[in-house]
Amino acid sequence: MPAVSGARTPKSAGKAPQIRVNQVGYATGAPKVAYVMLPAKVGRVKFEVVTAYGVVYQGTSADDVGSWNAGYRAVYQLSFSGVNTPGRYQVKVTSPAAAVSPAFVIGDGMQLYRQLLDNAVQYFTSERDGPDVVAAVLDRQPANLTDESAYVYADPKYDSNDNLLGTLKKTGGPVNVSGGWFDAGGGYEKFAYTASYADALMLIAAREQPGVSGTLQPEAEFGLQWITKLWNPVRKVLYAQVGIGNGNAANTIQGDYNFWFLPQQEDRLDVGHGGNPGPTAYYVKYRPVFEAAPPGQLVSPDLAGRFAADFALGAQLAAATDPAQASHLLSLARSVYAMAKTTDVGQLVTAFPHDYYPGTEWKSDMAWGAAEIALADEATGARPAQLRADLATAARWARAYIAQGHPADGDTFNLYDNGAVAEAELLQAIRHDGGLGQDPIGPATLLGDLAAQLRTGEDWAKGDPFALGTQLGQADAAPHAFGLFITNALYQKYGGGSQYASFAQQQLNFALGANAWGTSFVVGAGTVYPHCMQSEIANLAGSLTGTGAIQLGAATDGPSSPANFEGLGTVSGMRACSAGNFASFNTKTAAYEDNVVAWPSVEPADDYTADSLLAFALGTAAG
Repeated sequence: MPAVSGARTPKSAGKAPQIRVNQVGYATGAPKVAYVMLPAKVGRVKFEVVTAYGVVYQGTSADDVGSWNAGYRAVYQLSFSGVNTPGRYQVKVTSPAAAVSPAFVIGDGMQLYRQLLDNAVQYFTSERDGPDVVAAVLDRQPANLTDESAYVYADPKYDSNDNLLGTLKKTGGPVNVSGGWFDAGGGYEKFAYTASYADALMLIAAREQPGVSGTLQPEAEFGLQWITKLWNPVRKVLYAQVGIGNGNAANTIQGDYNFWFLPQQEDRLDVGHGGNPGPTAYYVKYRPVFEAAPPGQLVSPDLAGRFAADFALGAQLAAATDPAQASHLLSLARSVYAMAKTTDVGQLVTAFPHDYYPGTEWKSDMAWGAAEIALADEATGARPAQLRADLATAARWARAYIAQGHPADGDTFNLYDNGAVAEAELLQAIRHDGGLGQDPIGPATLLGDLAAQLRTGEDWAKGDPFALGTQLGQADAAPHAFGLFITNALYQKYGGGSQYASFAQQQLNFALGANAWGTSFVVGAGTVYPHCMQSEIANLAGSLTGTGAIQLGAATDGPSSPANFEGLGTVSGMRACSAGNFASFNTKTAAYEDNVVAWPSVEPADDYTADSLLAFALGTAAG
């Protein structure tokens, strides 16, 4: 009897055929492909698609899409797009040797992705900070209550190894920055850069798919409440970060990454002289707040644009039920957008240290913010002249973004490049502009640039047997894959053709199991998924077996450069956890490990999960 092909195949069977599928499944009308990894080339591969009731499709493939590594010198693509009847299936290879895939579903988008959307929302609920937590999710308890009265400090300085230099200098406060979401699994800092991105995607999903998830809009509004606390329109100051990850080299100042415990422990630290852990952990308990710029000075345009998008999206959602709140949020959007520094920008403000999130692109953020303001104009019934002016601003920044180009080795939609969503939102604003008759930028221009981004992904995919549309090993594989699926979904939604549909579907397939390692990169999605994330909450409050109390919905990075796995170590308090046997699928450029110390592969993050959330929300509309 053939063994099920997957990541947990014993090492002794390392050269047995391995079948890779989207373990969640395929929409009825979507292209459907699987892959079989073989130790050597063959003339053809024979395969079947089966249900519990028998064979429903037989096929052959001579479509060798390339060698993977020394153990798997041939990968064959198995196409079965003609199978459209809803149900539960497996792919079986019968020749040159027997193997069987994990089970998957063929059905409509709601059947495939609605639960995954709810799971993604639950991940954000599990990452809540402050007093308003949900104990039913991984027994979360109120945490970091000291953030209700936090002090502002001058921006910290770091050496080339991201060790803090000097001491922290208090400049203001107290301010209430409680709430929000922790940024990622391995620490409890909160960053405006990632939170504003994640919340905007959630708000778009809530607007576009109302009623699909009962938890989506409330969780997005929870995130927006914290974003609102970070912008003071009276003092014209934006707070960019709460908490400090890295302390100094001597550990006389410790940071969040010095500790591994549940978040409520930060409030319980004894940081007095003679206490445990003592004064070195003062800034872990009493977390510093850092500004994007001093009060009254212009703000880094990435943050100004994203914050404007958040506030304007909130206004769009509130317009029908709470006009006063919508008006307030739109005024916040205008106030923060007006403070954007768009000349002599220099290094963007993302996080401290900047190496955490080394973003450089910001014109897409400015286009995004203006597009959402225009949509909020429409939702709130703004004067035509105001709408026309805001559309013109969005068009100006969209043109500036487009002018940067999309080279074959360039980036596509993710945390660092928001162009695809910005352009899609502007397309919607133009389409719904009330017949002003003078569109400041044509739909063809915007659709053309969305297509250019998809072609950039296709260029990356050339030569990759699994057609990943980004640089495997160096880039964030899973979020880029979700981003390309999103880009195509928006392209088609606003008038583009279907020429990129197969490529985009494979990006989703890759993230959900149709990759060399045979694992989904989203917890709870598919058969094989991360069990041992580098997440303090998952590791200490959850199960380590992949069942029971797990951090459902968390999206992780996926494969990374082998060099990133060198020198990884444990932190005191970490529960040892390792799952799966993935080493035989690694290459010289990409590796994957499901181990709590392996942050390059399995640390979940807000931006990764927001990408998956929007992809699933858009996927629910598929037939």
